[in-house]
Amino acid sequence: MALTIVGTATWATPATADEPSPRGGASPHWAFQPIARPAVPTEGSAQEHPIDAFIRASLRSQGLIPNPPASPRDLVRRLYWDLVGLPPEPQEVAAFEMDPSRTRYGALVERLLASPRHGERWARHWLDVVRYTESQGFEYDRPRDNAWHYRDYVIRSLNADLPYDRFMREQVAGDVLEPVTSSGIIASSLLVSGPWDQAGNSQANATQRAITREEEMDDLVSVVGQTFLGLTVNCARCHDHKFDPIPLADYYRVKAVFDGVRHGDRSIEGAEETRQREIRRERCRREIETESRRVAELEALARLTPAEIRERDAARLRLQEAQRRLQAEDKPAGQAYAGRREQPTPTRVLRRGDVKSPGDTVSPAGLSSVGPLVGDLGLAPDAPEAERRRRFADWLADPRNPLPARVLVNRVWGFHFGAGLVATPSDLGRSGAKPSHPELLDWLAREFVARGWSIKALHRLIVSSETYRQSSEARADALAKDADAVFLWRFPPRRLEGEAIRDAMLAVSGQLNLQSGGPSFRPFTTSEYGATFYHLVDRGTPEFNRRTVYRMNINSGKEPLLDALDCPDPSVRTPRRGVTTTPLQALGLMNSSFVQRQADQLARRARALTAREEPDAMIETVWRLALGRRPNVDEARLARETLRERGLPHVAWVLLNTTEFVYVR
Repeated sequence: MALTIVGTATWATPATADEPSPRGGASPHWAFQPIARPAVPTEGSAQEHPIDAFIRASLRSQGLIPNPPASPRDLVRRLYWDLVGLPPEPQEVAAFEMDPSRTRYGALVERLLASPRHGERWARHWLDVVRYTESQGFEYDRPRDNAWHYRDYVIRSLNADLPYDRFMREQVAGDVLEPVTSSGIIASSLLVSGPWDQAGNSQANATQRAITREEEMDDLVSVVGQTFLGLTVNCARCHDHKFDPIPLADYYRVKAVFDGVRHGDRSIEGAEETRQREIRRERCRREIETESRRVAELEALARLTPAEIRERDAARLRLQEAQRRLQAEDKPAGQAYAGRREQPTPTRVLRRGDVKSPGDTVSPAGLSSVGPLVGDLGLAPDAPEAERRRRFADWLADPRNPLPARVLVNRVWGFHFGAGLVATPSDLGRSGAKPSHPELLDWLAREFVARGWSIKALHRLIVSSETYRQSSEARADALAKDADAVFLWRFPPRRLEGEAIRDAMLAVSGQLNLQSGGPSFRPFTTSEYGATFYHLVDRGTPEFNRRTVYRMNINSGKEPLLDALDCPDPSVRTPRRGVTTTPLQALGLMNSSFVQRQADQLARRARALTAREEPDAMIETVWRLALGRRPNVDEARLARETLRERGLPHVAWVLLNTTEFVYVR
């Protein structure tokens, strides 16, 4: 087998047509191997951050040197964008510029990680990966009124720093993990968060319905395999995987785990909550009985003293309150689009994926070639539906499983730096990209598990490094050797996602509504002509000014500006967004009624914050609000001319259209 040097380690290249990949049994491919703990390079200072030690050792091997630290302004804005997805207020930028010490920086990191805005920012990344949608897709595209519960679960989990191994287990089997709670039921919505073919499932022809069901299961197996394991398990649906050690039978064993999952709404009340609710109901009934008896006793008296009258009235109030509480407890539990569960028939291998060519029956299991793990879950083909997912969740989150930690660490790194240490974050297999810094990836994965699978601890580790804190400035000598900054000689600048740009405009204009959670806002009306049609509306009311993560994520109800800014199709798994540069983006940012409204509001806010109605003062205020700095001499001169000719709203509009506003550096 040919070998290629990547970074500072040797890795096997993908198999060629003449050199088939092993199928079944142990795999020599790096991603399937147990996670080692590489020694931290020691060429630098003894106090050097471990991440910097790995990165700088790699830079030295390429004849590169790192950039100097970023300016305090760039760094504080970068940190805000990355951790909460919003720009800092001008006074926060100014305060950090006055004291950019490590102590103040560390305190800022902690404050941002503790912010409820953090979960909203990072939930959007996760929702991309798991193809979260709030409509059915396909030709009918009916809205899913109760899908938003899953989005809120992800936000809450990230804010609470739910350990990632638990996060995985809940999304695979939260509705069957004891004690069963509403949160666990909602977490399992992952399994049905993708599109559902209403027309295909309504076919009169049984074969066509079976084909539709197989496509549905392919989507489910795909999202579990790619999200948590970083493997294209679905490529083994019709034949053994061409590159990875995933035989055809493995696909159907994993499929058997989830064959009882069906789309639809379900009650979110778990067994534990039902028990607690019955305890509260019984308490209310006893209180009603006691207070009713006391009221009756007092009313039976021929004559009441003033004290007895007060006691009777108080008993009546307590009775009414107990009756109200009992009535509230009698209300049915809420619904979430978490899917229904049924006991499936034993799963059979389909030869070449053909529903008309069933083969051997298989038992529910994990993959057969993952590190030292045994894929066999000890289940019979007719094992109970709940037990299938419960045992698979245990297999998935087993500390010996080398894939989940590598996959998650790589995802988080990629969202901070624009590209992962493996450039194909949902494919760590042989057909995916090779790691740019393999030892660093494994060191981070081991550290991640050692720190209790804490995602916030991983953020803290990354953003405290000099590699993260360095300047994004381009250098001709480094560009000639590494134009894409794969070896991270600089912090790679990148354009913000469409949602972050929209949220930033609302933030700087003072119009952002920070209401958290609950049903999504719907910037559209609908009509029914066999299918559901969505008609976009643009309103400036507070409901429509919530963060974009709370916008109802409809497949066919996309917003043109967000669409132009590369927001992905909700029904498509998007581990890494594409970034394009098109005329539609410039036209949208220039002409969108939303952008123009925020420019007007930004100008109004700047006027209100300016002590005197003086052009230079208003210009400086609008600059600080939008960009976190003062204008330079040339910018101030051009802004004064624009202000005189077009007014302050036009100055604000120009700033919202600048590269500086839509890029993180």
